[in-house]
Order: sequence, then C-alpha cells, then structure tokens
Amino acid sequence: MMSNLTLRQQTLVDISKKSNLTIDVGCDHGYVGFGLLESKKTKFLIASDISKKCAQKTEKLLKEKNLEKFAFVRVGDGIVAKPNEKIDQVVVAGMGGKEIVHILTNFKPKTDVHFVLQPMKELVFLRKFLSENGFKILKDFVLKDKQKFYHMITAKIGNQTLSKTKQRWGAKPHLNNVDFFEWINQKEQKIKNILSNLPQNSTKEKDFVRCLKEIEKLKSKRSKLC
Repeated sequence: MMSNLTLRQQTLVDISKKSNLTIDVGCDHGYVGFGLLESKKTKFLIASDISKKCAQKTEKLLKEKNLEKFAFVRVGDGIVAKPNEKIDQVVVAGMGGKEIVHILTNFKPKTDVHFVLQPMKELVFLRKFLSENGFKILKDFVLKDKQKFYHMITAKIGNQTLSKTKQRWGAKPHLNNVDFFEWINQKEQKIKNILSNLPQNSTKEKDFVRCLKEIEKLKSKRSKLC
C-alpha cells in the first residue's frame, strides 16, 4: 500500500482497472487520482471537483509527485470531459448515492466504461438506479477502515436485474467478507433497537422484520461455509 493513501483510497485504486483515461469526479485532495497514476492504473487522469480549493490541492499534490503532465485538473460539477476525450474509467467516491446517480444520469459514454463507485449513503437508491438503467454491478463489498464502513462498487454498461434484497444488502455480497458481516451485525442491532419502540403490525415494523429475516438468511449462508 502506498504510504500516502488510506486503506479506503488504496482499495479504490486496487479495484480500478488499467485504463487510458480515468476521470476522478469529486477528487477532493487528489489522493485517489495520484494512486491511479503512481500505480500505472491509468495513463492519463482528469481530476474534477466542484470546489476550486480542492482542485488546487489536487494540482499541488500532482506537482509534488511530478505527475502533473499526466493530468488535467478541472473545476466543475460532474463528469467534465470534452467531446474528444474518450473516458474509459469513471471514479466517483465519497458522495451520497443520489449525487452519484445525478452524475451518472448526465453522462453518455461513447465507449465501454468501467465505473468505480463508493457511496457514503443511499445505497439502495444507487443500486436500484444501476439495475434499472443499463449498468451491471461487477463487485459490491464492504470495507472497514479506521472504524468506519465503506461500500465499494464496480460496474460496467450491461443488463442486470436486482431483487429488493440485493438492492438492500449488495448485488454480490461476499459470504467470506468479514467486514460485510460486521456491518450487517451492527445494522441488525440497530433494527432491533428501532423495533422495540415501534407499534406492532405497523408498516414500518413489517419492513424492519423483513430486513431481519434477510440478515438471518445471509448469516445462515455464511455459517454453511465455515
């Protein structure tokens, strides 16, 4: 792992594919883009952020690492690419699911594109959008870094139908993913605490009971592997 990167950032680099032109949307301080260039996961980088201050920090980092000639840093909302730029990888990390959907909705890829997504919330909303709008999820797992859980998704253009259960818990939940089960154990306890304060037979109670049954089923599948 590169010393400059957190485990979350390094994992985003690791699950990226080798590409000719990657755009890192919402690049923040530029560490993921730096990791992609340094590891030669991408030949060229577009780093964009709606914040001019963040874009400037990215520019500074890439200059310090002598990588500025391999990157364009732009201030803008979403995928700020020119018509002649053939993007083959899109990284959108650290945003809400609805923000990611907004970005993807306004992007019309002309080539086969690999997507690396890391939503901070609104996971069901994002997975439902991907399933219903011509995306196929390739990886979908949980990563724990510094006591926080992060959801990592890779996808491509394709067809895929996700059940409500998979929209909620992941298109491809890894039964050997320890972090995933630590995360759902926390979710399970939270749901039980909420249920203790809900009136019986209410719509919300039925929804939460259904979630608990889904969690139990996932845990049962895992136990069969042990």
